[in-house]
Amino acid sequence: MRDNAVVVNKGGTRSGKTWSLLQICYNLIIKKQGILVSVVGETMPFLKRGAMRDFKAMLGNEWHDDWWNASDKVYTIPTTKSSLEFFSADNEGKVHGSARDYLFLNECYFIDWEIYRQLAVRTRKRILLDYNPRSRFWADEHLIGKDGVALIHSTYKDNKYLTPMQVAMIESNKGDENWWRVYGRGETGSVEGLIYTNWQIAQAMPETYKKEFYCIDFGFTNDPTAILRVRLSGGELWVQELAYRTGMLNQDIVKCLQDNHVARGAMIVCDSAEQKSIAEINNLGGFRAVPVAKGKGSIVAGINMVQAYKLNVVQDALGTIDELRNYSWLRDGTSGNYINVPVDKYNHALDALRYGVSTFLQAGRRIVTPLPKIGHIC
Repeated sequence: MRDNAVVVNKGGTRSGKTWSLLQICYNLIIKKQGILVSVVGETMPFLKRGAMRDFKAMLGNEWHDDWWNASDKVYTIPTTKSSLEFFSADNEGKVHGSARDYLFLNECYFIDWEIYRQLAVRTRKRILLDYNPRSRFWADEHLIGKDGVALIHSTYKDNKYLTPMQVAMIESNKGDENWWRVYGRGETGSVEGLIYTNWQIAQAMPETYKKEFYCIDFGFTNDPTAILRVRLSGGELWVQELAYRTGMLNQDIVKCLQDNHVARGAMIVCDSAEQKSIAEINNLGGFRAVPVAKGKGSIVAGINMVQAYKLNVVQDALGTIDELRNYSWLRDGTSGNYINVPVDKYNHALDALRYGVSTFLQAGRRIVTPLPKIGHIC
């Protein structure tokens, strides 16, 4: 490899890492003849939400639909015959298959070292990587500081296009020491105190299962509403995210359930703080939504029940995956030790999951909570 054959962009949130490296990739395919640039992410849903959406937005009026092969996820410049392709790291045929000229490994923190090596040995010219430095990983051990590797460090202050509100929202997290170190200053943090560690990303839900149930955690303006389908199969839990977004009205929730073929009369456990919403969902959709039973110690008890299972999270459940990677125990300010209280962040889908498991799988049996009284919704 020649000098700077690998370029690592390590930085904080909203620092423009992905956008900047995509600009480099685009300049390559419009200036060089007959080259192939591969943009690789953890999963295809991850790429669609991030790098692929950014690439199209970056091109703006320069985007040409007829240059885009939607099936193969390849953008080709007719004049140069050069292409930029998107594929996921879980696509073995692509990872172990044909070579390329340039590689951009997007959010490489979540990609295994062996996958990187397989991609790297099939890359002829240069490798670009970006990531938020949540903790030390293979880039620290094998790349940074080595010959032929250039390091770029960026933070939100390098992104002049952020609005004052975006800057204020980022800086409002200065009190969270590890978050601010990683996402504010773009420095290597430490992933400690995570609540759920026994989980993996799955391709799809199992076709055969012992039990199936649904769970909802309500949100609206700032917090998302999380709607999950959960299956118990082979002694493990499988989680599908039906919705994870803000601004959902109750009729939107009902439509989401109907669009995902949730049967009328299906049991759905919900946050008990919104009894009126539960009643309206039942009235509108004919479901049997019930409130979760809460009480002293119910949060930790519910977490313990979920921890008893291995979790398999379907790859397009991006909100749930993000929460699993960040949901942690609270650290005592005096001793520095973690205490048996979860931090009240990254817990919308995971609260919903806890509601479902504690309601339907407690002691291996379904616990039926009394249905709320349903009246007419005016």
